[in-house]
This record gives sequence, structure tokens and C-alpha cells, in this order.
Amino acid sequence: MFRSSDLDCAREMVARKYCAHKLDILPGTSQLDVVHNHVATDDLSFNYMRYGGKVEIKPGELEEFYLIQIPLRGRAQVKNGHQIVDSSPEFATILNPDLKTEMVWHADCEMLLVQIDAQRVKAEAEQFLGRQLKSPIRFEPTIRMKAKQLETWRQRLRHMFQDADRDVMPTSGSEMILELLQAAPSNIQCFFDARPTELANNQMKRAMEIIKSQFDLDLTLDDIARAAGASPRALQYSFKKAYNLTPMQMLRLERLRWARHLLLAPGPNQTVTQIALDLGFQHLGRFAQEYREAFGETPNQTLSTSKRQFD
Repeated sequence: MFRSSDLDCAREMVARKYCAHKLDILPGTSQLDVVHNHVATDDLSFNYMRYGGKVEIKPGELEEFYLIQIPLRGRAQVKNGHQIVDSSPEFATILNPDLKTEMVWHADCEMLLVQIDAQRVKAEAEQFLGRQLKSPIRFEPTIRMKAKQLETWRQRLRHMFQDADRDVMPTSGSEMILELLQAAPSNIQCFFDARPTELANNQMKRAMEIIKSQFDLDLTLDDIARAAGASPRALQYSFKKAYNLTPMQMLRLERLRWARHLLLAPGPNQTVTQIALDLGFQHLGRFAQEYREAFGETPNQTLSTSKRQFD
């Protein structure tokens, strides 16, 4: 977005993507080197930021969005509501939009930031839980980045930032938001602890039917849940219990199986890239990695072996 050593320019440019805020240089800093990189999709944005000097930031209440701040290096002191977090690469933060925020970023602080629309978070939570929430969703501001329950969320977020770095638009954030809601401490975790009703056999069958018949389309968890006549959460629970996979993991496995089927008997001039794209894989590097994990060889190895055997 920009790079600047001017305090007023930095304040104005950052406010365009977040919100109006106070920004001041603290004693000991002679000049700034502010950098902001930004990619936006749907109701999300992915950002890299540094100030290059010790600064105090006072945005007050963010109101319309949650902001996840993940230090790559350096430290920051973050106050959200009455809670203060000494943030570092080990301890990220999530700012609740209805609580007042004040921060001090040290000169060596560099952060990855994820901005998520607050209404999107609420809608995803209500749809998944099958409940209308009466109060704002409030997260514990501290995110322990090495916490085991956050492993899946961390991996997905890492992939989304890698996509942004490669100028590939990150995919829909629904799964990332749901994984955060389930893993990060908040005032709605009590609902996730409650065991949902298991799906009937005919509901599971309908869910598998849409996965098997429409695997090459851009299906979402909500699409599969609607086909099954179930809530997304009940669907997730029943799939994990029956298959030890989520519905979206099952969808990905179905696509991988079709990829292997086609690679083992390729048509004239068929390529790995063509097969992957036709099956709905948008990221070829990740497709190759997942294919190898599933079948013990790369897609190119499968295709080469097939061509030697049948050409």
C-alpha cells in the first residue's frame, strides 16, 4: 500500500484501511520507516505492517471488525478492554471491536494482521451453531500461537498468507473463521462444548452424495449441510465421528481420488495442471503436496509411470 517516513502520511494511509486513530512517536525514536502491504478478499484482509520506530497507537473501539495481530519479530504492548498483553511471536492478539484498544509497538516490531468483518464472524457463528447470539462475540485477547488446539487454524492462515505473497487471491475465509471460533477462547466456546445431535443415516448419505457428485464445484460447508438437511456443526460432528474427517476434508480427498483415477489413465495430451484445475484445485503446489501425502508419490510421477506403461 505504501512506505513512508512521515508520521502524518502513515496515520492517514493506515486509517484508510482500518479506522481513524491517534498515532504518536514515542521518545527514543528519531524517524519512522512505515510499511503496509495489503490484500483484501470478501470480508477479510491480510496485511503486513511495521513502523520502524517506537509508536503509540490509539484506535479506541474498532467497532466494525476484529483484528488479529501476529508478530513476526519484536514486541508490542496491547490493551483491549481491561486486559493487557505483552505480545511477541509466541503471543499474538485479537482485538475485540466493542472494546477500547491502545497499543505500543516497539521499533523492531513487524506484524502480520488479519482484519475480519464483525458481522461476518457473527453470521458464521450463528449459522454453525444454529443459534441467534444475543451478545457480541468476545475473544480472549491473547492467542497462544503454539497452542495445540490452534494447529489447524495456524496452518490454514499460513497457507492464506502464502497465497497472498504469490499474488493469488486467498480462498473463502469461512473455514478459517470457524476454526478460530472453535479453537480460540471466547464467550461462545460453551456452545461448542455441547454435543450436537448426530445425523441420521439418510442425512449422511445425502451429504456424501453431494460430495461425490459435485466434487469439482466450489462447494462450501453450508452447501453440504443444506443438502443433508442439517446444521453445519452437526454435520462436522457426525463426519468426524464416522470418518475422522471433516466434510471439507472429505471433499478434498474425493478430489484427490479423482485426480489419481485420471492420472492413472490419462487422455491424449492431458497434463497434471489441466487435471488439477478441472477438479477444482486452485493452488497447484498445495495439490502436489496433498497428493503425495495421500498416495506416496507426486502427480507427475503417477502421470509419467502411466504414460510409460500404456503409450
